[in-house]
Amino acid sequence: MALDQFTPGWATYLRVSDEDKQTPERSFAMQRQRIQEQLLNPSDQPFYREYTDLLSGTNPNRKEYQQMLSDAEAGKFSHLGLYRADRFGRNTVEGLQAATKLISLGVKIRVANMPSLCPEEPDGFFMFLLQMGLAQREVDVLALRTADGMEAKLRSGGWPHKGPDGYINKERLVSSNKYDRWVELDPACKPYLTQAWRLLLTGRYTLMEICEQLAKEGYIRGNGKPWAWTDPKTGKRHTAFALLHRIFHTPFYAGWVVSERFGIKFGEVRGNWEPIVTTEEFLRGVQILGEHDYEKSRVKKRNYLLRGLAWVRVGEKDLGLYGQTPSGRSQSYSYYFTHGKVDGKAIYIPCEIIEKQLPEWLERISVAPEHIPSIKDIYRNEIQKNTTVDKGEKIIDLRKQSTQLKEEEAQLGRLFITGKITETAFEQLHSEWQEKLQNNKLATAEMEREPKIHINDLDLALILLTKVRELYVRLNEKQKSTLLQILVKRIIVNSDGEIIAHELNSPFIYLRTLVDAFFPPRNGEGCGSEQILFGAPKNRQNRSEFHWRLSGWFAFKTEVDVGIGSHLLVDEIQLQP
Repeated sequence: MALDQFTPGWATYLRVSDEDKQTPERSFAMQRQRIQEQLLNPSDQPFYREYTDLLSGTNPNRKEYQQMLSDAEAGKFSHLGLYRADRFGRNTVEGLQAATKLISLGVKIRVANMPSLCPEEPDGFFMFLLQMGLAQREVDVLALRTADGMEAKLRSGGWPHKGPDGYINKERLVSSNKYDRWVELDPACKPYLTQAWRLLLTGRYTLMEICEQLAKEGYIRGNGKPWAWTDPKTGKRHTAFALLHRIFHTPFYAGWVVSERFGIKFGEVRGNWEPIVTTEEFLRGVQILGEHDYEKSRVKKRNYLLRGLAWVRVGEKDLGLYGQTPSGRSQSYSYYFTHGKVDGKAIYIPCEIIEKQLPEWLERISVAPEHIPSIKDIYRNEIQKNTTVDKGEKIIDLRKQSTQLKEEEAQLGRLFITGKITETAFEQLHSEWQEKLQNNKLATAEMEREPKIHINDLDLALILLTKVRELYVRLNEKQKSTLLQILVKRIIVNSDGEIIAHELNSPFIYLRTLVDAFFPPRNGEGCGSEQILFGAPKNRQNRSEFHWRLSGWFAFKTEVDVGIGSHLLVDEIQLQP
């Protein structure tokens, strides 16, 4: 409901994230200049104040952002100026929710890069929605390009992640804001790693015994902690055997690049760092561990359908939920629990209470088949209008960059042939060049994609939203978990385990918002009092045979915490209308 009274005047909101604070076109100065030129100067309204945040939009704890919303509720300004729509909310739905709230208060939102846009009007609100959706897509595409850069580095023998225990990450400035990064063996850690492998390869020691021997010989871990110690309170003896187990099973220490995410298998790509053991010694060590381990019984692990997706809301605070299955008296009990505590206690919710609601929840977020033609007409028209803006100039710039990179390669070759640079320097520079060229090709290919392909992507996503419940009940547990990871970022429950809110992935958020905007639920239908939100915690899974095909909007890749940086790659799901 609009406020009865508010003070006429402009407020502006500017945000710069850590990663783009050095980029001139996104700096506070540039945002402030564009807002001044396009919004404030042509207006006769006074200026109230400026709100600025210097942190990522994915961070919900934005002090100035929250202050701006509070001041709007207090009626302290009538107009809000933004540089671009994506500088507003941390994601599409949060921005739309805040915009809806401000509009309902009577505040007029204006965007500097589209000053004629009036979100308080139906058509203007839809264009604002589309701007937010396209901005979210840019973020998703950037994530894919980053992953492609990581793959290029891995395949050239580099390591884009944090080095494992005993190795340190190094970097040097190559040019303005460009760094050469690599990993190298920490001289302080080499002695205990070498000794640990030597003890393992004798075949006479268990992991705990190796820890005890390392402690006896005076070795400490890279973090300064001992390999074996006695708890002063309980008198119980502890060892860091889990760390040793991870080290002995990690091919990195034998000098091999391995990545499940990018399909790089053991023995395919040699890393350009100093190994601790030879390949033969590594394989022999794994064999010895298997021989020591063969008599142990194994309890089948439970597949938590909402691993990394479930959150519990207590008051205004959201806490992540983690799966656990303790056992006792020949029975096991699976539940989700919080690491954080409320009133000094963790929250425990049986898995079954949350998971049995999933089919009904999927039914609520699905799209009725009769809405498909209308929804398709809406996004097809708008995609055609908005995907061609500045496209030609951007493609020309990318092709110029490609030509420059090819000239650099030729110059690099001439320097090597004439003996002006060493073979080592040539290989390093050529590896960097290949990475740049690969990123350029991917960017060009993305820009040259026709609007029809974006439309096809949305068509497939829309089909999934109409069939999602029917599909879910036919899948096994592992496939159900994969489908949920594709569809949703977070599912939020209350302390009793009832689903009260959710955050969808792109492009489902865009489609669902269209449905809610143009086809409001009839009585007794839709999400009811359930809140729709939108961010994504990491999930942990193994590779699934389940496949997904949405080439541009949704080539779904998610990092997981298995081994030394394994990853889940969902390639294609074949869905037929």
